[in-house]
Amino acid sequence: MKIARQHMDQVIQATTVADILPVVQKVIELEHATIPPYLCGYFTIQQASTKTTEGKPTGNGLAADIIRSVVVEEMLHLTIACNLMNALGGNPSIDSPSFVPDYPGELPFGIGDHFLVHLRSCSVAQVRDVFMKIEEPEHPIDVPVLERLAAGIAIEEDLTIGTLYMALSKKLKELEAQAQAQGKTIFTGDGARQVVPLQWFDASEIWAIKDLKSAQAGIALIVDQGEGTTTDPFDTSDQPAHYYRFEQIVEGKMLEPRPDDDPPYAFSGEAVALDTSKIYDMDENPKIAHYKEGTYSRRMATQFCYNYTKLLRSLHDTFNGNPAGIDRSMGGMYELRFSALQALETKAEWADASKSDIKQTGLSFEYVTVNS
Repeated sequence: MKIARQHMDQVIQATTVADILPVVQKVIELEHATIPPYLCGYFTIQQASTKTTEGKPTGNGLAADIIRSVVVEEMLHLTIACNLMNALGGNPSIDSPSFVPDYPGELPFGIGDHFLVHLRSCSVAQVRDVFMKIEEPEHPIDVPVLERLAAGIAIEEDLTIGTLYMALSKKLKELEAQAQAQGKTIFTGDGARQVVPLQWFDASEIWAIKDLKSAQAGIALIVDQGEGTTTDPFDTSDQPAHYYRFEQIVEGKMLEPRPDDDPPYAFSGEAVALDTSKIYDMDENPKIAHYKEGTYSRRMATQFCYNYTKLLRSLHDTFNGNPAGIDRSMGGMYELRFSALQALETKAEWADASKSDIKQTGLSFEYVTVNS
């Protein structure tokens, strides 16, 4: 999707690292802002982890695994962005009400020309109209479904988050060259603040950012996993980029290489089911205030948001001088899933007495510091 031109101009016109740090902070906010809608999709798929005796997902399990894989990579991208902020001598800001988007709402950078992101249960429409829209590359590839071949690729000269990332990479190179000419470097941050959780991510995906080369490699990885290339829907690890990964749910088939065809890939693999009878009917764009005070519904909605806020605090601590805290943060993700399921198993009890909709208590991702 397009981003507002002013953000690209902010990168292009930067003359110091101080000019760049607000952009990096906004990148951190963007990588986080995609996670709540994706998690609503993932959490609302019932029995997401059910497997066959051979370890293959059953029912909606494959769709759940696809969404979960993107969430994991968004967490990776957030980690890379925070490492870049630290490497440049900045301080990632995560534990703050202003860090949390208000859904439905716009994403950072004005992505999509005032495109609104909603928190909803998983559905083909939500994946197509929200998830794919968020991840849309500059030049989407028309991938054949089964044997249907693409007639051509529509090209639009729009600025996307991928183009902003590459402009940021170029600007870092320019600023570092200027610093090197004076016998200095722009990478002045404390190396001990770098978070390299090899117990959670592969060494080919995460590394300490300490110089231009490692910074540009991190940025390139984010773009590669998110958008792929203009000629191939797969990233350099042979996994579909996020846009095409989500498209598998919409098309109902896994994307696979077809080296003897032109183009050499198609949605022709394993079926991707999405049985709506096994998806929680979550309150759309929920708020804690939607639920009547004193009810179990209100309690579960609050508990979920409290655990979410605890996770943000843990991540803030991790990226601000306590790298070992990543283990506690990852544990917080599991705790968040447990409280999500508790909420989704609870029938919504409305604060508005005139409201009679039968829905499950929703996951509102609000910043809540008191578990009242």
